[in-house]
Amino acid sequence: MNFIPKIAKLLYDMVMSKKAENRQNDIYSKILSDGQVKVVDLANLYHVSMETIRTDLATMANQGLIKKVHGGAKLNESYSEVSVEFKMTKNANEKQKIARKALEYIEDGSTIFLDPGSTTLALAKYLPLKKDLLVVTNSLKIAQVVSETKHDLIFLGGKMLKKAKSTTGAFTNNHLDALHIDCAFMGCDGFMNMEGPTTFAFEEMEVKQHVLKNSTKKYLLADPSKFHETGTYTFAKFSNFDILFTTHLNNYERRVVQDVQKVIMAL
Repeated sequence: MNFIPKIAKLLYDMVMSKKAENRQNDIYSKILSDGQVKVVDLANLYHVSMETIRTDLATMANQGLIKKVHGGAKLNESYSEVSVEFKMTKNANEKQKIARKALEYIEDGSTIFLDPGSTTLALAKYLPLKKDLLVVTNSLKIAQVVSETKHDLIFLGGKMLKKAKSTTGAFTNNHLDALHIDCAFMGCDGFMNMEGPTTFAFEEMEVKQHVLKNSTKKYLLADPSKFHETGTYTFAKFSNFDILFTTHLNNYERRVVQDVQKVIMAL
């Protein structure tokens, strides 16, 4: 007879633990968006006690996600510079929505590739919400963010493009050909009047093509501005991608990407 109360308590603890985990994930997303939060505001938002919020923040601080400050919390100092730069990019709100939606398609324990770009950089900042990833990238900025997490990191060597802060060339491509990637998250410089996404640099085009060749799932991340911009080199067809992550599309934009297998709009 004593087993029933024990089972009930175990189930209750599991439910409460999951609620706390979901709340902490939401708080982390809010800190990424706002830069800093207050305990009293979070308590009112989630309808819990301030002590519960303090416990959440302590847990997140112990995981290295945030830094507690008087009356609240903010991003770790190591993320601060990236956060400021991210907010200065155009369409930052759309890019963050796209990144949050794309995160749902990353499985714990998988190998992922993050392409250089501001939207993939936003996605990199959400990776602490996942477990046991192997992250492959040729972006110096993304590598810096991932190096501060518990995930394993492969930063591809090669010739550094100074403006893009990304590595390219034969060394990079040979390294990619030795890897198997579960899912690749690709950015682009636009695709107006094109049959697929583009980039301005020939060297970057080559790297992207090697990534796609060695990836099982291929995801394209593009805010609506990409429908009205274009680069010099097309690195893939729309039909090569399993999913396009974007925000709002009008009828014209839907027709442009109709060959993508699936379009997901982050709201």
